Amino acid sequence: MTAPRRIGEVLLMQETVDAWVLTQTLKLHTPQHRLISLLIGRAQLDSDDGAMALSEQLGYPAALQRHLERRDARCESLIPRELVQRWVVLPLGRARDGRLAVVARDPTPILQAALEHASKLPVALAVAPALHLEKLIRSVYGLPEDVDPMPFAPPMLNEIGISIDGVPGATIRRSRTISAVLNDGTPELEQRMPQGTDRIDSTLFEIDKAITIAAAERIAFTYAARRWRAALLLEVADGVAIGRRGQGPRLTTVEAIMLPLATPSIVQVAHDDVNATSTAPPSVVQMRLNYLLDDAIASTAAAIVVRGSVRGVLVVGDPLHGGARESVTDLARLVDALSGARERFARS
Repeated sequence: MTAPRRIGEVLLMQETVDAWVLTQTLKLHTPQHRLISLLIGRAQLDSDDGAMALSEQLGYPAALQRHLERRDARCESLIPRELVQRWVVLPLGRARDGRLAVVARDPTPILQAALEHASKLPVALAVAPALHLEKLIRSVYGLPEDVDPMPFAPPMLNEIGISIDGVPGATIRRSRTISAVLNDGTPELEQRMPQGTDRIDSTLFEIDKAITIAAAERIAFTYAARRWRAALLLEVADGVAIGRRGQGPRLTTVEAIMLPLATPSIVQVAHDDVNATSTAPPSVVQMRLNYLLDDAIASTAAAIVVRGSVRGVLVVGDPLHGGARESVTDLARLVDALSGARERFARS
């Protein structure tokens, strides 16, 4: 069997990281600092792209953010807590064929055999970036951040007490996700919510469960795409609102958007009043913003506040259903959930 390609080579082939960025990050790379986690931690690689690169390199399906967020908590006890910490694994749920789907930092055939030996269940392994998986394991199992670092290497044969005959061979395939294996796949948010709740409630429920800021924003924008004709998330820094994420036909390159907060606009009003608003003062900046929001007539904006400081503004275009009052109310609730998510991760 040929040795797997280096993860840096996989990233370059998938064109998910710029070559210069990769070169600079490699200067910080040590055996204790994994390259994918370094890139994610420096906001230079999306977590799901990192998982897909690991899948391509190792031949195991990727566990994406949505799989980690929607794991079945009833399966957490199927692997002993000490083994979860020692081998850096986390049960996700039951597979369609009855196997236990488990996400691992270092999936190997030996690890699969070890988990099957410990759980007395057939196991389907997936892979996820170490950065988020280790943090999630600490959170789920109540492990403090200041305990010894999680072991770097997966188990060896002499640790698990089974013969080499009991070790399955790895089924090497190209990158894919664990969705096809899991019993429930990726159901719609509403299907997992109690009866009688609407779409905004199910979205707030999911944002509260998100394990990263990026995941919380992705969930919010999934809702925004169904609720408004366009949506733009702006990051506030040094008196300027800078594009961070957008949804709409004219918001494909949001990183180039810069709106001065000293010039009247609905973004400035939301920033200064720290309330959801539909007040849009006439100005050149507002005209440009209306154009970007798919020629909005009734835009709405709200500030994202963390520890008393405005960190961002979410501004949306015309609602796809309902009136202006409902649009303001729904946006206020959505932004409040995003503020709470940022507050939560700021403490972690």
